[in-house]
Amino acid sequence: MRVFSLFLALCLMAGCASKPDYYISPAPVAIPETATYWIDTFNVEVVGKNERFLPDEKVRDKLHTDLIVRLLDGNRYASSKETADYLLDINAVYARRIQDTQGGFMSNIVADGTYLASVDFSYQVKVKKADVEMLHFAQARQGLMPRGAVGQLEAMRGIAGALTNRGNSDVEDYYTGHLSGFIDDDLRGIPSR
Repeated sequence: MRVFSLFLALCLMAGCASKPDYYISPAPVAIPETATYWIDTFNVEVVGKNERFLPDEKVRDKLHTDLIVRLLDGNRYASSKETADYLLDINAVYARRIQDTQGGFMSNIVADGTYLASVDFSYQVKVKKADVEMLHFAQARQGLMPRGAVGQLEAMRGIAGALTNRGNSDVEDYYTGHLSGFIDDDLRGIPSR
């Protein structure tokens, strides 16, 4: 019985000591839903290189533009840095999981290993006001694949690209047009936290 009690206590301590992937600064922060943001810095590290896929700078530009459009659609992007209620510093990692097609059925279809199986998207966002960090949060999203009706269409296009040995590099437009939605959702969730 003592061994079981000790084991249970160790499990509880380990669970309490672990940090979640998502972290918000400990001080309570209330940001109005009508607050406006300005992207002060936007850094994206692209992992997984291949000439069939988008150049690193294009990935950065598309993710950046998509986030600005999402904030504009919600009337939450300021007209200038000076008029913004809050500034955002964003650091992200866009990692391609390129399918290893060495051996097996796929090597007969896509010979040069250019099939994009999924994407990992991690980011850290700092929300600042007057150069003082108000809060920050981070997420690590692993193995992302197209979802929904449009995602199913992209998946079918990817299969067709594999069968015709063109690969599925077109799917990157889907990823770069949707991934910044995670950041936008987290920003929307701040007032309710």
